[in-house]
Amino acid sequence: MVYRIVLILALLFPIKSIGQQTDDEKMHALVEKLQHGENNQEKAEKLLEAVHYYLEKEKHSKEDMDRVVVLNRKAMQISRKLDLKNNIAHSMLLDAEIAITNGDTTTGNRLKHKALTYAKKYNLNKEAANIYASLGYFASNNGDPDTIKYFINAASLYKQAGEVDKEALMYSKLSIMFNSMDKPATSIKYALQAVEIKKKLEDQNLFQEYTILAMDYRVQGDYELALSYALKAEKTMDSVRVGGLWVSLLYDLLGTIYSELNFFDKSVEYYKKAIAVSKENNDTEGVTAITINTARSLYHRGKITEALEVLDSGFQFYHSDGCDVEYQSLYMLIHCKLKQYRKAGRYYEQLLQCSSNLDGRTHIEQEKIYYAIISYLTQTGQADKTYPYIGKLKELAKVHNDLYNLSQLEHTQFQSDSATGNYLGAIQHLKNYKTFNDSLFNINSSKQFSDLQLQYETEKKDKNIKLLTQQSELQQTKLEKEIVIRYIFIGSLVISFIILALVYSRYCIKRKTNAVLEAKQEEINRKNKKLQNLVEEKEWLLKEIHHRVKNNLQIVISLLNTQSAYLDNEDALQAIQNSQHRMHAMSLIHQKLYQTDNLASINISWYIQELTNYLKDSFDNDNKIRFELHTQSAELDVAQAVPLGLILNEAISNAIKYAFPNQKGIITITFKETQENTFLLQITDNGVGLPEGFELTELDSLGMNLMRGLAEQLDGAFDITTGNGVTITIPFTKRGTDI
Repeated sequence: MVYRIVLILALLFPIKSIGQQTDDEKMHALVEKLQHGENNQEKAEKLLEAVHYYLEKEKHSKEDMDRVVVLNRKAMQISRKLDLKNNIAHSMLLDAEIAITNGDTTTGNRLKHKALTYAKKYNLNKEAANIYASLGYFASNNGDPDTIKYFINAASLYKQAGEVDKEALMYSKLSIMFNSMDKPATSIKYALQAVEIKKKLEDQNLFQEYTILAMDYRVQGDYELALSYALKAEKTMDSVRVGGLWVSLLYDLLGTIYSELNFFDKSVEYYKKAIAVSKENNDTEGVTAITINTARSLYHRGKITEALEVLDSGFQFYHSDGCDVEYQSLYMLIHCKLKQYRKAGRYYEQLLQCSSNLDGRTHIEQEKIYYAIISYLTQTGQADKTYPYIGKLKELAKVHNDLYNLSQLEHTQFQSDSATGNYLGAIQHLKNYKTFNDSLFNINSSKQFSDLQLQYETEKKDKNIKLLTQQSELQQTKLEKEIVIRYIFIGSLVISFIILALVYSRYCIKRKTNAVLEAKQEEINRKNKKLQNLVEEKEWLLKEIHHRVKNNLQIVISLLNTQSAYLDNEDALQAIQNSQHRMHAMSLIHQKLYQTDNLASINISWYIQELTNYLKDSFDNDNKIRFELHTQSAELDVAQAVPLGLILNEAISNAIKYAFPNQKGIITITFKETQENTFLLQITDNGVGLPEGFELTELDSLGMNLMRGLAEQLDGAFDITTGNGVTITIPFTKRGTDI
């Protein structure tokens, strides 16, 4: 897996720092604007932002690089003039990055260290951390051993500066670095620190950390945690933008984990996904490695033909003309399994040639060469030639303290001894194999070894006994089979008749039941239809009633309007006008009820709005009065909506007529639910208020008495206060609808 990390490092450690991305048109406009105006801190920061933009472009023209030099120099001048030390350190770092972008890495690194000295001198922790991070990015791309030191310093300074998100980023980089150095414990430590910080920040982008943790725990042999983190990474992958190589890496990792847990079908599924992603990204090394992993998993699963197809597809995509040990060894194993020894022989000859010169070959590649050669020799009847290769494998395993391979070699020598007829040696090596397994997996298998020895000692006797008894057993078996078949046939006939009888009986019962149910269903449908008609008729009648009531109220309003034309008495005209308003307040309710499908209740928020607009239009107030409505949407039945509307009519009419004799004012209407099924209606004005010494109990007017009586109908209480105006408050409880 190490080669995959090397590829990822190039993706994770860019030389340039991350800046704000802006399109060219907007940035050119910003640069043009920065040529003018006062020199201040904001202008200096905008200039630095422009420098970042041009440095981060994929392609740098000479014009762009000339521009960033001028912009950064201008930012430095302003920063020095205003003594902006943070910006000065920032500009010094950008000078270094400009030099590196122009290809002068020596000058760039010298300028970075100069900027670092300045930042440390003035205790600029954030800027010093940025410089250390920039040094780390550059060092990681050039194999500098100081890379880890730079990132550790950057993380520490980010922590002191309170930049915990960047501190977490440094920990992520460190975990990847130590993973690539084959130090899983240290890698896990930094990855977990990054995860802890990101979770506190509620940052869900934990894909890289989870992937690295899965890789590290797999190396440590903790497959439960490895699989857990790998699956978490896969889940996170859907919610964050992940590069193709990272996706391929995760799928390859999942395939490897499942393969090592012997879930070969699941393993192949993920390997195939990894190959597809690697091909999309033209990752030839990735395709090669994952293809071989997939083929090996299929081989161990017993799907030999499919393994060969996968290996062929990978070989066509990428291979070299030299010793392709991975391909050659696996091709030979597959062809041996298919008993295609002639084809396997070609790869055997190639591996023999490769084994003659092992310079530069890793111990893993050497092991694959020797294991494949041993397998070919054993299966082609040349087991006696396997021992030198077994000896070489044992030497490699001892050098690397590889207990797993030592146990496998004992099993391999057991197979070679068995093939050459050395049964006592085979038994001893099988015992050794079991012993190694016991030490690796803590399995007590002494009884298995005893059974195995007994098996080898009695093998010849068992063969003779089988030969002597085989004929009689065959005859007895044939006779027993005929008897069993006869009884099975008779039993099948009896059972078939019983089943047919039960099926027919069930069919008859079902027909009768269905007939009864159909009759009942028809009766229910008729009754439902009748009830539906009654409901529709009732709804139509209710709508018609509300319509007629509304029309009658409108007729009464018209009659009162006509009557007022024949009256000269101001009090009489006023009484008629008040009656008209009360009639309209009730008319609005009935109008709303017949215009909607809800015949039981009315929306009070809508009603207050409509009634207020009507009263505002009815009085010629020269727009000197402004209404403020604070209403919640609530449904009341007619029995409560009518008294509430009449109270509103009286209170608003009185406020319009008497509260603002020679001034402008505001009438505020509030309707809200104070607790469940309990509401508050409040009408407030900022007018002249009630006279001094006013007592509610002594006031005997029609409007006041009407509001008190209507409040009781609402199941509420009536209260009026005066100060800077008049406030009428009516708390009441909502009743259930009558319909």
